[in-house]
Amino acid sequence: MQSIDRTTGHIPDLPQPIQRGAAAVENTLRGLLAQHDMPLYNLMEYQLGWRDEQGVPLDFPAPQARLHAGLCLLACQAAGADPAQALPSAAAVELIYQFSQVHQDIQDGSQHRADRSTVWWIWGPAQAINAGDGLHALGRLAIIELGQQDRLSEDILESLHTLDAASLRMCEGLHQDLVFRERVDITTDSYIRMARDRTGALIGAALELGAAAAGCNPAIAQALRVFGEELGVALQIQEDIQMLWGTPISGKPLGTDIMNKKKSYPVVNVLEQAPVALKRELGTLLFQRVLEPTDVEKVAALLHAQDARASAQDATQRLLDSAVGRLDDANLNTNGRAELEETARWLALRPANP
Repeated sequence: MQSIDRTTGHIPDLPQPIQRGAAAVENTLRGLLAQHDMPLYNLMEYQLGWRDEQGVPLDFPAPQARLHAGLCLLACQAAGADPAQALPSAAAVELIYQFSQVHQDIQDGSQHRADRSTVWWIWGPAQAINAGDGLHALGRLAIIELGQQDRLSEDILESLHTLDAASLRMCEGLHQDLVFRERVDITTDSYIRMARDRTGALIGAALELGAAAAGCNPAIAQALRVFGEELGVALQIQEDIQMLWGTPISGKPLGTDIMNKKKSYPVVNVLEQAPVALKRELGTLLFQRVLEPTDVEKVAALLHAQDARASAQDATQRLLDSAVGRLDDANLNTNGRAELEETARWLALRPANP
């Protein structure tokens, strides 16, 4: 039986191309929040890793994986423009992601993320909802900052539409994710549709917004969006693998998705393909009112016995190949395309624990 260390919350280092603009992203985010001064923003800054539980600024901010912001800047650069042009959009998509994390922690009852207590666990669900909603509003306001770059009003509205449409799709995917927790008749196809909305929509928007900031034509922006959506599905399956056997980017403790009865790809695949007796055993475990840590170990062992991890890795490889093929339609510079592909391969295929 493979054991699961539920205490880990370490966030792995993202690939170098994603980290390149990290300092500029932090400065942009700080500039947006510095315009406001009341205790609510301390909660938001805590979520962003800048303050401790007492609201004291940290000399060494907690490490954060600014994946969405990094992808936005990378898309802008790959399209041949100065990535600084995409900083408002990068901040916007990062704030929307952080809004979703605050709300998901409430939904899941998660007490810890990335070795820190979650916002709701410290300040309660009501104030956490306020903080999450505030992050969402700030994300939309960040798009308005594009006006300082003399972008046309119609371009700003189009970027705002891209952000809002992705945010809505993400909420739809999260809704389905919660619905799936009460069912065992989920197919891998329905999982992929859910993951495309839950995770892929915002990643696709990050890349599309980066392309828009570079002044790309709509066809190139759309190609990057579809690349991002398919990469997002591969990333979600890889996160499912890492949540059982590795180091998830989310920073959530290992095994918590099983404790919350989430239908991850390995679980869905086994429920769809395994013999009836094993399906019954797995379903019985997952439909207990409350799962204990020993139940998580049993679920992991059942999945391992059915080679669920290998099947999930095969799925990420197929999705990655399809996503990378979309870059052929994006007319990117050679180095930019190579960096996007390098980043995509790491996100989709990074190794878990042996």
